[in-house]
Amino acid sequence: MAGLKFRVIASAGDQVLSSVSNAVILFAMAGPSSVQAFGAAVLVFSIVTAAIGLVRGALGTPLLLMSGESREDILREGSRGLGSALLFGVVVGVVALVVSIALDEPQVGIAYATAVPLVLAQDVLRFVSMALGEPESAFVSDAIWAVGAGAVLVTTWISPTALVIPEMIWFWSIAGGLALLQLAWRTGIRPTFRGLRTWWVEFWQHRTRFAFESGVDQIAAILIVSVSTIFIGTVAAASLRGAVTVLGPFAVLISSLPLIVIPEAVRAGHSAKQIWRTLSYAAWITSALAATIGFLAPFVPSFLGRLLLGDSWAEATQVLPFLGLEYAAICWIAGVYNFYRSRGASAELLKYRIVQSLLGIVICTGAAAIFRTAAGVAIGLALSATVMAVCLVVEVYRKQLRQVAAERRPVPATALAARGYAESRS
Repeated sequence: MAGLKFRVIASAGDQVLSSVSNAVILFAMAGPSSVQAFGAAVLVFSIVTAAIGLVRGALGTPLLLMSGESREDILREGSRGLGSALLFGVVVGVVALVVSIALDEPQVGIAYATAVPLVLAQDVLRFVSMALGEPESAFVSDAIWAVGAGAVLVTTWISPTALVIPEMIWFWSIAGGLALLQLAWRTGIRPTFRGLRTWWVEFWQHRTRFAFESGVDQIAAILIVSVSTIFIGTVAAASLRGAVTVLGPFAVLISSLPLIVIPEAVRAGHSAKQIWRTLSYAAWITSALAATIGFLAPFVPSFLGRLLLGDSWAEATQVLPFLGLEYAAICWIAGVYNFYRSRGASAELLKYRIVQSLLGIVICTGAAAIFRTAAGVAIGLALSATVMAVCLVVEVYRKQLRQVAAERRPVPATALAARGYAESRS
């Protein structure tokens, strides 16, 4: 029991630190920058977060589902996953560079292009540590990264003109590289590039489903922010992304659940009912907190808000109440997705995630075109998330009721006889 508690605390703490390093660098960029410059930087950052989601689904989730297997098998899987992440990171880095050049921010693109392979590789090794039952290694790695990002933020507080956005990203990348080296040393893993095509084909359907399930919401977020930018301007991107950064702790809690629930559920062989009970309890707590903070955040003294987001704080306060409602709904959506993820139900996950993303894109595009304000887009986000959350939770409870009814249904005598024969033969 003590070992279980330690792993849960270390897993949750690691996810907190991992998300802190991402949130802190956004705070650092927002403080001394204009709203327009911050909007452009976070638009490219959205590409990076989408890539992280794809890698976590395609490579991370299968690793978590291997938690009950041997150390050798997990390390072999992790080595191939590391090689895949590095190659994919190079491709995403090129995309980030092209987008940055289009936004007339080439130096930002060069910095991001260097950072992406490091970010994705370190993330894969985090999942290896979780699958091995050694989350403390990931915790130390992300602590190194969070300290580096924190140092950048403190520097901007002391001297707002000391660093420009590309330099902040470079320092963030260096900290990420040190975090990657620490995990590579602890796990002893080196990237494998040979035979990746054959390895991918063996499990390609599930990997693809898990990848798009994890990344499609980030892709949808990029499209929504892009559409908002087209209709409203880069101020909309700064407003929406700034508010999301303020609500970052809930993103941390939501993203930490798979790292906590799935490995332990696999090791202990928990039933579907036990897993859902844990996830729904977490959803009640986090959704209530998200809604509360979303409504209270605009009443925070402006000097504190500006310390976090600079000039973008005033824009963010206009959408925070609505995004608080959105995050409250997302807490329940994440609970349902983690339930299906723990059962390995990649097909259902992908189907629901696509429906959620399309619903959000359609509603938010309509809101941006009609209202032409960031608040209108935020209302669309809250509405689409709430509708999806209600439908998903109802579906989970319906499936559980059907399962209970099936268990209580009497078994025909012929089936009992066949079962007894099969047991006698085994």
